[in-house]
Amino acid sequence: MKINSIFLSKEKKRELEKELEKLETTGRKELAEKLAKARELSWSDDDAELIMTIDEKNELEGRISEIRDLLFRARITKKECKTTADIGSEVIVANGKSIVVYKLVSSVEVDPEKYKVSVDSKVGKKLQGLKAGDKVKLTNPDGVEQEYTVLYIC
Repeated sequence: MKINSIFLSKEKKRELEKELEKLETTGRKELAEKLAKARELSWSDDDAELIMTIDEKNELEGRISEIRDLLFRARITKKECKTTADIGSEVIVANGKSIVVYKLVSSVEVDPEKYKVSVDSKVGKKLQGLKAGDKVKLTNPDGVEQEYTVLYIC
């Protein structure tokens, strides 16, 4: 069976590890206490609280499983400058005085507000493989397509 690797930054991997630790310790403990109380109440008329708590537990365990899977498949992107844009690269583009720094990431790390774009997205696909000096047409925040020049890749 082939394992599909997923590329993560060191920061994202640490973030996921912290979240996993919190969910496996305090998250499980808090839910166990809540579940015990809900079971006590279920002997009366209120089974809804028990059902909701069981659903929360299933969501928690699902997220734990998802994070474990991501960490198992994770391959860390190296912070070294490259000649062509690829996953893990920061691509600095300019149009006149407008400069934008895109970070090419996996779909797990996407954050449009921080210009972290997936290599599988439209913008990510346009940026992949570019070199300093290359031209690329990208849509600006106003929805207008403009030509940008790649200034630097690292």
